[in-house]
Amino acid sequence: MKIINSIYRITMVITFAIAITFVGGCSDDYVDLVPQGNLSVDVLNNLEGLDALLLAGYSAMDGHTGGATNIGWQNDHTNWLYGEVISDNALKGSSIGDQPDMNILEQGEMSPASGYMPALWASVYEGVTRANGILQVLAATEGLNDADRNRIEGEALFLRAHFYHYGRRYFDRIPYFDETVTNFNIPNDRDIFTDIEADYQRAIDLLPLEPTEVGRAHRSAAQASLAKLYLDDSRFADAKPLLDAIINSGRYLLFDNYNDNFIGTNEAVTTGTEFIFQIQSIGREGVLNGRLVNGIAQLHGCCGFYQASQNLVNAYKTDANGLPLLDTFNDVDLGNDQGIATAEPFTPPTDNLDPRLDHTVARRGIPFLDWEIDLLPPGSGGDLSLFPGQEYIVDQVTYGPYRAKKFQATSADVSAGNSWLGVTNTNYSIHRYADILLLRAEVAVEENDLGTALDLVNQIRNRAKNGEPVRFADGSPAANYIVEPYTSFPSQDFARQAVRFERRLELALEGHRWYDLVRWGIAEQTMLEYFATEDRPLLTANGTFTSNFMPIPESQIDLTRDENGNPTLTQNPGY
Repeated sequence: MKIINSIYRITMVITFAIAITFVGGCSDDYVDLVPQGNLSVDVLNNLEGLDALLLAGYSAMDGHTGGATNIGWQNDHTNWLYGEVISDNALKGSSIGDQPDMNILEQGEMSPASGYMPALWASVYEGVTRANGILQVLAATEGLNDADRNRIEGEALFLRAHFYHYGRRYFDRIPYFDETVTNFNIPNDRDIFTDIEADYQRAIDLLPLEPTEVGRAHRSAAQASLAKLYLDDSRFADAKPLLDAIINSGRYLLFDNYNDNFIGTNEAVTTGTEFIFQIQSIGREGVLNGRLVNGIAQLHGCCGFYQASQNLVNAYKTDANGLPLLDTFNDVDLGNDQGIATAEPFTPPTDNLDPRLDHTVARRGIPFLDWEIDLLPPGSGGDLSLFPGQEYIVDQVTYGPYRAKKFQATSADVSAGNSWLGVTNTNYSIHRYADILLLRAEVAVEENDLGTALDLVNQIRNRAKNGEPVRFADGSPAANYIVEPYTSFPSQDFARQAVRFERRLELALEGHRWYDLVRWGIAEQTMLEYFATEDRPLLTANGTFTSNFMPIPESQIDLTRDENGNPTLTQNPGY
């Protein structure tokens, strides 16, 4: 059973419980009373109480914690906004006036005064606070056996490292405090890399290989996270043994079909799948737990955000040999229905395409999951499954003709009451096996071990080749799909380009793209080229590059001034 199922019963009371662990007690009897509605730490310093606190810690992983943060777009830790919309993979979507701060993000800048920034900042530190609260209660708990104590400490350290890791990716230098700190007015004058590294490493030492329950942290999850921390700083030699440990464990495999990653298959087991560690999700009416996937209003009753870029779609074109057009993919746009009304005829392009495109992006004339859409555009042949294009795009002129498709709720999920208003019950993978294989291929390239890199990339490409493509109602493939493995990597430079391109194809719209561009050192170059060629009016007029990182929230700088009014926090360059 997904651990998220328990969270709704306890999250609010646990939030109060964690809060009181940071309040110093007094000796006077009249102030030692526990307020009604709060939990005493004494109630929690046992195995059941600690596991309840851990569930509250996991519930913060999506960023939608309520309380100090907003339940909304500003702080979603699946990173559709901060990993994809701010990259060359996606546009904001909806209308220009809907969530205008997203437009600024999309165009390459963000204001320190934006309400998005304190919400994102608070989502990181609320998660940190919950993890620290667990460690405080654990220290006061007696009678636990070694296995339970080690597991709980390992899970809490993993959670704390995870939130700080995300905070470092978002804001670069941020304050670090552990469970012993009582003065939280801490400057952001140093890189907290070594603190995160130490927490992850200690978690690896403490956590079991087999999680005690689906959705809990375990050794491979911590190894994957630490490897990614190292790769954020191009420490390939440090990442290599961690990635090898996951691959050589024999616990994970590529699904036969690429799309199995996005329909919930095998989420209920802990080995023999592609899922290494996921944000757990359940969608049901009246509950928003962070898996807001910007559904299509005409189908889900909500939302028009998150549209794939033309640049991303172009990347899925292949040559006559089924290989990517590494240097020329964006020279000519793949044909689309831009400016063509749903009631007008449209024929989808017949170019050679990687089949992963139509599992990733919704485009006119291609089946959209299992939905029967109540429109019959010209050329549909009566097939109700086809995405109708302009009719289902809020503002095609500004944001283009495509929609994000991964993680969207199926008709079956909605009918079963598992999804509603753009919320899905499909988990989000923080780490999946294909991601790990491609990171290991990067390490191989930097070691000039081109044979290993070739083998790892071709494992991914052969799955795309042999897996099930999107099909029309009559069973025929929905496009001219042709993808083949590479026959060789003739040079290190070629291999590096091929591996990086493969990460984009495999992981598009999963929240990784921006952080890849930053760690590769090509974010500015890539984004300026994208703004110049994407041919969307807001990007052409306003696209710029400001920084690899978000601004420190202005409100946080003001809140942490000392008694003389001097700021404790330093703003990031460029803002």
